[in-house]
Amino acid sequence: MSVITRYIFLLFAKHLALCLAGFLALYLVVDFVEKIADFLGHGLPLSTVALYFAAQIPNVAVLLTPVAALVSVLVTLVLLSRNSEIVAFKGSGVSLYRLSRPLLAAGLALSLIVFVLGNVLTPYTAALANGIWDGQVRNRRADAAAEIVEDIWLKDVRLFERLGAYDESRRAAENLSIVHLDENLDLASRIEARRGLFSPEGLRLFGVEEKTYSGGTGRLRAYELKRSEELFLPGHPLPPEGLGRRSQAPADEMNVAALAEAVVNLTAEGFNPVKQIVDLHFKFSSSLIALVMIVVGLPLGFWREKGGSVAVGLVLGLTLSFAYLVAQEVSRTLGYAGLIPPMVAAWLPNGFFFLLGLYLFSYVRQ
Repeated sequence: MSVITRYIFLLFAKHLALCLAGFLALYLVVDFVEKIADFLGHGLPLSTVALYFAAQIPNVAVLLTPVAALVSVLVTLVLLSRNSEIVAFKGSGVSLYRLSRPLLAAGLALSLIVFVLGNVLTPYTAALANGIWDGQVRNRRADAAAEIVEDIWLKDVRLFERLGAYDESRRAAENLSIVHLDENLDLASRIEARRGLFSPEGLRLFGVEEKTYSGGTGRLRAYELKRSEELFLPGHPLPPEGLGRRSQAPADEMNVAALAEAVVNLTAEGFNPVKQIVDLHFKFSSSLIALVMIVVGLPLGFWREKGGSVAVGLVLGLTLSFAYLVAQEVSRTLGYAGLIPPMVAAWLPNGFFFLLGLYLFSYVRQ
């Protein structure tokens, strides 16, 4: 490692440690002030309170590392500019690309650390913290929280059934499609219904359109179309119990392997696990945010060869971090809604800010 590389790397590491420690302390103080009344109101011992906040540290550190990386690279370069060191480096024949290499290497190292922590440590600490907060403070039962689930496929030997939305508490479904096969496993009938109510006696449908097929093959098969306001299917099977209950842990309590397994299991059970697929892609893209933030911060830090304000660098870093988080949440929401593919939702913010950093770097005087 050359003298220049070691000097810039150590300067960045010092500022990173200070920023990360400061942001982490600020977050924990605010969280403590906000939640301490809840803890004391439920009579929890101080050991449990301390365990909760200790379990929060790895998760918060992973979330704040990209912010700290961006602020640190800006502060580092601003201080180099104020001391005229960037001018001295350039006068000695050292290019900005050469000065950027140790910072980019630090960004890669941070991304690797974040990925490892996010898949080895933080799922367990997040589960511990969530268990204390939900189980002992809020008294929630994750396995008893009923909710409406969407886009369910149920399969039998001669029956295929799709429920656009299903509320298990009322045994009510919307936008149903029911396909019956005959003894030769050819299409016998297809029923579309606006709404359906399940009961042990059968299924009552409303707003029904029924097609009964006979003769022909493929798309040329003839069918009889019948529309009715109500139709009862006696003996129709009930959906299995548990469709309307949350059986999956939150994404922050799962690593890549657990999320991938959840996607496979939910798909096999007839669900459309869009949310889990989006979360799986975000597990990879989120680990590279630190590197992306450094790529964005480099041209902004190199913009002025002399002077500069540390306070301006701090404010600029926090502003850009906030802009990235907003873009990330918007992209995540679009992915959950199925408006954009899961991979695009996860990598779009990274791609945009990475290209923005390269574009700004091209305008910096070399």
